[in-house]
Amino acid sequence: MLPVSAVVCTRNRPAPVAKVVAALLVERDEVMELIVVDQSDNDETEKILLPFQSDQRLRYVRSKRRGKGAALNEGILLAQGAVIVCTDDDCQPPPRWATAMALALQSQPTAVVGFCSVVPVPHDVNEGYVPAYQLKKNRLLRSVRSVCSGLGIGAGMALKRDFALSMGGFDESFGPGALFPSADEWDISLRALLSGGHVYETAELAIVHDGFRTFEEGRQHARRDWIALGAVCAKPLRAGHLHAVVVPMWLFSVRALLPPMIDLLRFRKPRGAQRILAFLQGFRVGMQMKVDPVTLRFSDPPER
Repeated sequence: MLPVSAVVCTRNRPAPVAKVVAALLVERDEVMELIVVDQSDNDETEKILLPFQSDQRLRYVRSKRRGKGAALNEGILLAQGAVIVCTDDDCQPPPRWATAMALALQSQPTAVVGFCSVVPVPHDVNEGYVPAYQLKKNRLLRSVRSVCSGLGIGAGMALKRDFALSMGGFDESFGPGALFPSADEWDISLRALLSGGHVYETAELAIVHDGFRTFEEGRQHARRDWIALGAVCAKPLRAGHLHAVVVPMWLFSVRALLPPMIDLLRFRKPRGAQRILAFLQGFRVGMQMKVDPVTLRFSDPPER
């Protein structure tokens, strides 16, 4: 078995994904495989990746399915590595990043999911922002309560293949292109913690995120993200894990409700008020869906 399989999911972003592939394959003696799952509407991505096809480590897959969760699951089923490392098509990994991520996760016997720091590409902070997650020290999350101090993002994620297969992979209701178009990393992490595994975050590794968003785009994405977080938080309760109520209580009170309340008390226009309604909307929908008691995946996603 290979030590590591890297999976990159993409759709209609040929130039950015070519940069990611080039960065992941730059060290020719690195023992790994790179699986690119392409859900594009045309063949531009396939064409731009042709120069890399001579590298036997690359496996290009054209997929007719939609949604990041579905694409990740295709990659997991194809992967031959003991550890599966995932990043996005708008990231720039340093040399040997995939191997380093695998070693970091394997250094923690009880951990089944891992994250690294995600640093933003240089950008004009007056024009917008880049989603990031920067760690100051290594962390081993042992319970759902521990995510209330933060959780990594999918741009720099790893998981042990045996765990992924035992849980039926990612819940395809989550991630860009799915019913809940975000929070796929939150969902797999909570499922790991609820099933007895741990989540490891390493501050010793970082990947650069090139996903710049204007503030207007950020407001649009916020609603999407908070609907998905609401559904993620509803799922454990729907499955009977009542102790997990600490997560929605923290997200709703501290991250959604408190910021606009503070603004009002300071006689300022409230920021982020849309988070409140979005979270409640996602939570309501999540509580109406059935959950597989073993895999903790939604088993009856409604029509989109």
